[in-house]
Amino acid sequence: MRRLWTSGVMAVVGLAALGTYSPAQVVADRKIAVRISPLPERIAIAETIITGKVTAIEDKKVEARQFPGAKDKVEFTIAVVKIEDALLNAKGITHVKIGFVEPQAGAGGPGIRPGRFPQVNLNKDQEGCFLLRPHFEESFLTLPGYDYVLNKKENPNYEKEMETIKRCAKLLADTDAGLKAKSADDRFQTAGMLLVRYRTPQGANPKEEKIDAKESKLILQSLADGDWSKGFSATELTPMMVFGRLALTDKDGWKPGPFQNYEKEFPEAAKKWLKDNADSYVIKRFVEETKKEKKE
Repeated sequence: MRRLWTSGVMAVVGLAALGTYSPAQVVADRKIAVRISPLPERIAIAETIITGKVTAIEDKKVEARQFPGAKDKVEFTIAVVKIEDALLNAKGITHVKIGFVEPQAGAGGPGIRPGRFPQVNLNKDQEGCFLLRPHFEESFLTLPGYDYVLNKKENPNYEKEMETIKRCAKLLADTDAGLKAKSADDRFQTAGMLLVRYRTPQGANPKEEKIDAKESKLILQSLADGDWSKGFSATELTPMMVFGRLALTDKDGWKPGPFQNYEKEFPEAAKKWLKDNADSYVIKRFVEETKKEKKE
């Protein structure tokens, strides 16, 4: 299986991205706002995407660190999933093993730890779509968060969301073609997912490095050509949401505002910056700094 990058991503991904928090989960008599990441954002974070059925829950648990930098190990339960459709980076594979930390029983009810976010929980015969990443040290795959599995029987929007997943997975399978597609929306979706992927910190010791200059130019141009009238969304990536991922400063020539009409003037300023700087600015991606690099 081809690795695009290695990282441990904790329960809820992309909190730095602009978006909404929904729904409110009642946990231990308190309401905790849980942000459901837009589906294309979750797809971008995933490295392997499959549909299938949980055929077994292994009796033997695996002790492993839950995330980079963790001092102690926890017990992972291993679910065996038979692949029905290999959508991304699973060609030729019939089964995968998914490790998850079983939810603890508590006042929050099944799947929710008191005072914390809902947890991943898989059961035998469960069918659905799994958005996966490799564990950063072990051989099994993981679900970055509870919303990275779509339960076929319990999700009323399953078929509609699968259309989005299949489309996005196809774009990620050949990002160069996606960034050069005739459709401006396809170009933007590819660029948006790549920005989410590149600009999500990786590992315990993330550092930044420049991506290929030609790819960077295509991403910036595709972002500029996106539909900026969409503003912010809880269900899809929009230009205004992913533009913030660049984390631009005045050193990059980004000196916005003050705006009299934010909804109109901000998109205009952002698109102008993108078009003026597409040839000179190079996007940086987060990668994990190795121990050798740290010593040097």
